[in-house]
Amino acid sequence: MYEEVAEDGRRRYTVAEIAAEFGVTRPTIYRHLSKP
Repeated sequence: MYEEVAEDGRRRYTVAEIAAEFGVTRPTIYRHLSKP
């Protein structure tokens, strides 16, 4: 979801939207994105 891009070149989903979808906090999303 994080890497999807809309037609205007911007990200399709915000981190807040992704966090809400999975029922977690924004910091949780950022922690997982920073893992190798």
